[in-house]
Amino acid sequence: MTKIYVQNIRPQSGITSVTFIDPISANGAKQWLDTYGIIKTNGPNVNEDITIPSGTNAVSVGEIKVGAGNSVTVQGAWRIL
Repeated sequence: MTKIYVQNIRPQSGITSVTFIDPISANGAKQWLDTYGIIKTNGPNVNEDITIPSGTNAVSVGEIKVGAGNSVTVQGAWRIL
């Protein structure tokens, strides 16, 4: 398993981007980087308690199912497309 740590990439350091050569995944789901963060694919099930904090914009695409005994608390904004 490869662990990736990226901390505060600053233009003045001469590093302006990070490139991953091998595919990265989280809990077996493939992840891709875009200009603003990570695009991820995953099953449509939420099987943990999640909080979207105030000041955070979240977006999901497609059907979302919250597993029994789990919850999603939205303090910021969550749009499901």
